[in-house]
Amino acid sequence: MNPEIYALSLIQWQLFASFTFKSAKMTDSVRMKMFFALMREQADNFGVHFKKTIWCLRTEAGEATGRLHLHALIAGFPEHAVTRATCFSFMKLWEKLGGGMARVTIYSPSLDGVGYVLKGCEAEYQRIGGDYYETQKFGKRCDVMLSESVFRVLAGRRQIGKRRRQGQREAE
Repeated sequence: MNPEIYALSLIQWQLFASFTFKSAKMTDSVRMKMFFALMREQADNFGVHFKKTIWCLRTEAGEATGRLHLHALIAGFPEHAVTRATCFSFMKLWEKLGGGMARVTIYSPSLDGVGYVLKGCEAEYQRIGGDYYETQKFGKRCDVMLSESVFRVLAGRRQIGKRRRQGQREAE
């Protein structure tokens, strides 16, 4: 397992999403603005500050047509927000913002959404086997965009471990 997959697997993701675009001619800037608008509105809907949302985003080219779409892992919402209704609200809002089709599901660790979003990253460095094919679908690079909150969550996990060790020493 590569270190990125391991680190991102430590996060308790809530949703897995795929977002397409109506037009193939959109710029990367417009695509990102659409995703940020989606996340900002949903954060507002659930009373969460946008900067507290946790997400991992990756652009992929479709196999048949080469059209770009996004894959996202999403967290940071209240537990009561993790419902099928929320998934449908993400999909409806994406289309309202001018996006194409959206698929949003409740995240299941057993389905390895982290591995799916990061698929092919190892091949960028190794250039071997079937993983190389997967890397080609992502534009021959492994560009993953992470929210600032991802780093806060992971840094917090390190702090928890440090506090435990300090607490254990004091107890001995």
